[in-house]
Amino acid sequence: IRNQEDIKKACKDIDIVFQTAAAVWDTKIPPMVYDDINVQGNKNVIDVCRNLEIKKLVYTSTIDVVVDGRKPIVNGDESLPYPEKLPKDNYCRTKIIAEQMVIKANSPELLTCSLRPAGMYGPRDRYHLTNIIKSAMSRNNFRLGNGSAKFSHVYSENAAYAHVLAAKNLYHGSTVAGNIYFITDHQPAENLFDFMRPFLEGFGLKPPTRSIPYPVAYAIGWINEKINPASIFNTFAVIQTCIDHTYVHDKAARDFGYKPIVSKEEAFKRTLEWFRQNWDILFTHNQT
Repeated sequence: IRNQEDIKKACKDIDIVFQTAAAVWDTKIPPMVYDDINVQGNKNVIDVCRNLEIKKLVYTSTIDVVVDGRKPIVNGDESLPYPEKLPKDNYCRTKIIAEQMVIKANSPELLTCSLRPAGMYGPRDRYHLTNIIKSAMSRNNFRLGNGSAKFSHVYSENAAYAHVLAAKNLYHGSTVAGNIYFITDHQPAENLFDFMRPFLEGFGLKPPTRSIPYPVAYAIGWINEKINPASIFNTFAVIQTCIDHTYVHDKAARDFGYKPIVSKEEAFKRTLEWFRQNWDILFTHNQT
């Protein structure tokens, strides 16, 4: 999406654009790449939609756009404001800018909306669950915090279904146009480590039993990111794990009829099956 000509080729003769492309959270990615893809690339998509007279644009945002790192969020809804100052974290910062850009672009000529999926998991997840498994396989298998913090998740197919529903209900005069929606799975939310337990046990791995208190973990994360900026153990990861981050999708249910179509049990089953089939590629090969 950094090249408008490539976008034009991909969007020729279509009616709806689902803008899911982004540089996701990865400490190895240079800051300028986040801006090039998440901000300028997103602007390119909007410009192409206008130039080709495409009528609908559905943007994939993130729950991270409302996280300020200072206070917990419990059953958060769309009334939550953005942080007062743009976060230092490049992913959060650029996704805020991009989402605001998409909502501002809403017009009679180009109808837009933004969806904020919770922590996503499912087959082909090479980020969220993969990192948890790698941690469980290592000697540094610790539980962060006291185990009370809850975190909302969404299965990938449920998130995709929400995008389709939003697009179908994106029309002139609809409440969806120019609006923002959280997308989550089944309630209630769980602690991250409790949520991951069935996956780890399904792979014959032991869930962490040792824990690091939140203040200690935060201090270690702060020191670690100063010494090794590329480390995934940093203050952002600690905050995301040790403080409540739960959301509700009531607004999406009301405005375009969203509700999860894949049960938690079926989602876990499909995810476990995919990881078992690709275990050597994801883990064994990387260790040799």
